[in-house]
Amino acid sequence: MVQQPATQPPKGFTVWQAAELGVPSRNGRLTWHRTRVEDFSDDGQRIIVGWPMVQLAYVSVHRSDLVYLGTTVPDDALYVVPCEVLATLLEPQARLVLAPVGPWQRMQRREHCRIPLTLTPTELLLLPASGEPQPLKGTIMDLSAGGIRLRLPQSLRAGDRLALRFTLPGQPQPISAVAVVRRIAPVDHSDPPRWDHGCQFERLDRRTEDAIVRFVFQRQRELAKQLRCDERR
Repeated sequence: MVQQPATQPPKGFTVWQAAELGVPSRNGRLTWHRTRVEDFSDDGQRIIVGWPMVQLAYVSVHRSDLVYLGTTVPDDALYVVPCEVLATLLEPQARLVLAPVGPWQRMQRREHCRIPLTLTPTELLLLPASGEPQPLKGTIMDLSAGGIRLRLPQSLRAGDRLALRFTLPGQPQPISAVAVVRRIAPVDHSDPPRWDHGCQFERLDRRTEDAIVRFVFQRQRELAKQLRCDERR
């Protein structure tokens, strides 16, 4: 089940604080531009930021685009939220009006757009340095063109390599990839215990990366459309 948007900004989010605007490129990578928060509604459903410039030109952003807003809350962490561009304003100042279309996430800034999903791989193998591959059972919890978050009933080690195969909803061709475990964290209040593993893909071919990027952006657009429909009810 896709996580429902939590549009309330994190505690400590204030007007005039520094922020960064992540603008996706066609290959799914985010280019980050410095900006600042100029205003936001009490419910967090509208956020106004300055329109960043690069070499005396405004960053290419249009109405209905999907972008990412990142801001560091003092004495806490970096928070990132996907947003739809509701309006681009030039007068009296160059500003962007954004509406969150996903949950605020306490996270490290990522180069790739990421979406939550629940997906069971058709094949998942631990690749030891020597010996035979070991089959595992797990669930993909989120996905980007850079990697996955994988939930397992046991904890692996940073640096472990995994081979996996999975099929994205609505796409006929399965995706095969090798991923390296980078981060491990226990799942809170999980019974029986579970561990989340942040995994980075190794050398995806261009066709596979493009397929993931298309799926991620399609799912983000669906989430934005769903949020707009919910607001009209």
